[in-house]
Amino acid sequence: MDRYKKLIKNTGLITLGTFGSKLLPFILIRLYTYVLQDGEYNTADLITQTAKLIIPFAALGLTEGLFRLAMEGEEERRKKVFSAGFVLFGGGFALLLPLFLIAQILLGAAGSEFSNYVWLIALYVLCSCLHSLVTQYIRTKDHFAFFSLQGVINTALVAALNIVFLYFNDFGVTGYVLSVVLADFIVFLLIFVKERLWRDLVPVRSIEKSIYKEMVGYSVPLIPMSVSWWVTSVSDRYMVRWFVDDPNIADFYSAAYKIPTLVTLLCTVFSQAWSYSSVAEKDEKERSSFFSGVFSFYSGLLFVTAAGIMAFCKILTKIMMDPSYYTAWEYIPVLAGATVFSALVTFVGSVYTVRMKSTFSMWTAMMGAGVNILLNLVLIPRELFGISLPGLGAMGAAIATLISYAAVFAVRALTAGRYVKFKIDLPLLFANIALLTGQIVFTTLSGGMGLALQIGVQAAFLALSLALNGRVLAKKMVPILKRRLKR
Repeated sequence: MDRYKKLIKNTGLITLGTFGSKLLPFILIRLYTYVLQDGEYNTADLITQTAKLIIPFAALGLTEGLFRLAMEGEEERRKKVFSAGFVLFGGGFALLLPLFLIAQILLGAAGSEFSNYVWLIALYVLCSCLHSLVTQYIRTKDHFAFFSLQGVINTALVAALNIVFLYFNDFGVTGYVLSVVLADFIVFLLIFVKERLWRDLVPVRSIEKSIYKEMVGYSVPLIPMSVSWWVTSVSDRYMVRWFVDDPNIADFYSAAYKIPTLVTLLCTVFSQAWSYSSVAEKDEKERSSFFSGVFSFYSGLLFVTAAGIMAFCKILTKIMMDPSYYTAWEYIPVLAGATVFSALVTFVGSVYTVRMKSTFSMWTAMMGAGVNILLNLVLIPRELFGISLPGLGAMGAAIATLISYAAVFAVRALTAGRYVKFKIDLPLLFANIALLTGQIVFTTLSGGMGLALQIGVQAAFLALSLALNGRVLAKKMVPILKRRLKR
């Protein structure tokens, strides 16, 4: 039980640090949808998502890989990995600078509005990578309390800068992105100074070539993996922008993504604490038992959270968004389901992190990206290359995302047992998936139904989800809560 206590403790600390930052788009979505209109919200979203696509190339995958590599070995090795991370990132970013210039010239010649934002994207990449490198490193030191605090500060800065740039000054798309850029850079400086990280930077000449080789060998496969996840989760927004004539639909779809942030938040918070615990556990038998217990708890929490989001998605849309965005609720049920499978994919992927099987993570992610692109091309447009298609628009994009994540989860769940043997309660999992599917279908089609019927059926779905998962959740949480109360 000590392992679970440590996991819960770390999860609690990380929650304080990441809850606000991941929930921030959810909290400020009313401001965004009020200030950014006529395609601006989608433009701002696409700028940040484009930067996230570039980040793995600039950092050579090290924003994901540094934590795992620095967990191996003693303190001296950890310092060398950290220092090598800065060297590799500096080289990768320098190589990209001419490409940013070429992109600006080409986009300008083509008359694209994105030519005005190329260097803003470059700043986003630079500051995000610097922030990620130092936060990943302090996690290896088990400094979860400070990790939590820096997350709170980052959140407060983004919120304050958003209000200044968007509400008091009409900086529009630039203000939206610049808020994140400045917050990341300020917090990077804070962490670097507070943790005195200059003391952990060793001379470049003292870093063995074997460390660079190991870092590149582990992290480079994470680049196509990151790109593949980007394709699966973001390419649909580009395709909706391209294939759907009404720019407001792209805005609605981008806004709808923010409500299932609650599920994504849960995944991010838990996986950061979980990744530390899973790597730190060395005994194979204990590790298998730990994986099995945590998966049952984690998956149950995901399904219950998604059921709650779908039950209240219309109310949440009314409260959190400008009235002109109300129809965005239609996409939330399918996207909530997609985020559940995305979170399950992340959990099962921790098996590959433990075994340092980044190549297999890459192949499964690429498979999901391929499925996603194919389904987007089939489901979104009305016609392509003279072939009549379903023309589901943004709803087709949401369905494609859901199916893609579900497919990757199925493949990973079937293969992960080769590396860490852990049990999945298949009857419970299938029952949860069936219930999730039923609620997605009902909620999506409930627009013309009476209010009393909607409330009654949604209450039944939520109650069934709680009944299915309540025992597992209580089994893990109650003993820990009892001990907390006795202190």
